[in-house]
Amino acid sequence: MGYVVTLARQYKSELLSTDDLVSEGAIGMMKAAEKYDASRGKPFVTFAAPYIRRAIESALGKIQEGVDVRSTDESLPIGSKNNFTLLNVLEDKDAAKADALVEESTLSDDLLQFLAILNEREQRVINLYFGNGYERQTMAEIAEAMGLKRERVRQVRDQALRKLRRAAKRKIKED
Repeated sequence: MGYVVTLARQYKSELLSTDDLVSEGAIGMMKAAEKYDASRGKPFVTFAAPYIRRAIESALGKIQEGVDVRSTDESLPIGSKNNFTLLNVLEDKDAAKADALVEESTLSDDLLQFLAILNEREQRVINLYFGNGYERQTMAEIAEAMGLKRERVRQVRDQALRKLRRAAKRKIKED
């Protein structure tokens, strides 16, 4: 679902909210899932991308033509192999957003992996400076708490950020 969110964000529009674009993309992903054949060796994300894009673009096109794609008509089926209607899957404002929880969890895991490459001092400075698990502090406050000069805290922060950037670039190349 994270890939759908990424694609939906590329289609920012005043006509449809990002949530609506994600919903349309999810419908495209469901259509792709119905037609996907893993035996062909093509990764699902690669296979699904055109379906997702087509669904999002179609919704934007319909909105531009004046057709309301967000109708709550009970008889409007979603997918061809199930009995769900649009009313069955409307957003529950009180429920936690599943994709947001997954995205947050993934980001937390990635952040922990990246922070692990830093030494203890660098981790502490980064966590305090950015408020990761702590209340965000200024460099002067961090310096006082760690018994360092403010300039040294800045140097440690900058060194840690360089390490994190290099690690992030390596991860992007690997993916």
